[in-house]
Amino acid sequence: MINVWEHVKPRDEAEHFCHIHKLSNPVLIDAKGEYMRLLGLRGVPMNILVNKKGIVQEVGMTTPDEVKATLMKMFLPFG
Repeated sequence: MINVWEHVKPRDEAEHFCHIHKLSNPVLIDAKGEYMRLLGLRGVPMNILVNKKGIVQEVGMTTPDEVKATLMKMFLPFG
């Protein structure tokens, strides 16, 4: 997952996000918005889910319900 956030302490924000959602997966912090610009995205906060091959799977998901639904869809596609 990539966390994009225009805030004073992006690492703290990402750690808090992972804590409240009980996420233990790796998180890239795009503090300067470089990856976001590369993808042509606008607006924050924004989460970008990337699979282990580096392919972007989902973009957006700012609410806890959206994140959970997207992760469930990715990890349990036939459930």
